[in-house]
Amino acid sequence: MIFEAIAAIKIANEAIGAVKELCGHIQSVGQMGPQLNQLADAKEQIQKKAADGDMEAFFALEDINRKEAEIKQMFIYQGRPGLWEDYQKFMENRKKIRESARKREEAKRLAKRKAIKNGLVIAAVVLSIFTAVGLGIAMVYWMVSRRGS
Repeated sequence: MIFEAIAAIKIANEAIGAVKELCGHIQSVGQMGPQLNQLADAKEQIQKKAADGDMEAFFALEDINRKEAEIKQMFIYQGRPGLWEDYQKFMENRKKIRESARKREEAKRLAKRKAIKNGLVIAAVVLSIFTAVGLGIAMVYWMVSRRGS
């Protein structure tokens, strides 16, 4: 668990370094896509660990927030006009895409669970019908065999 936090912190720091390096030389946020994705993923992992009470992750998250404030200043003053707003849109779209993917996965899981439940119900109904028909046939056979005696 601690190794995962350390790995996420390392990835976040590498991504922040790459974003800082690229900031003054780009025309579009899309050119920093992989680094921004790494930063967002690492920050999300660290936020989860910090929410679970991991003190090291909490302080790492504070460090990342401070570095993101530096990146914001670089985007605003060193990047092209509107770069920070494009970054904000990028992050918002990315969050929506991840949320919709999570919802699709949840819907798939629920659909699979419902299909299994429906299959079991159908199997139980068919088994009950066969049992009832078999009991009916056995009763008729018994009655016919008693009458003949």
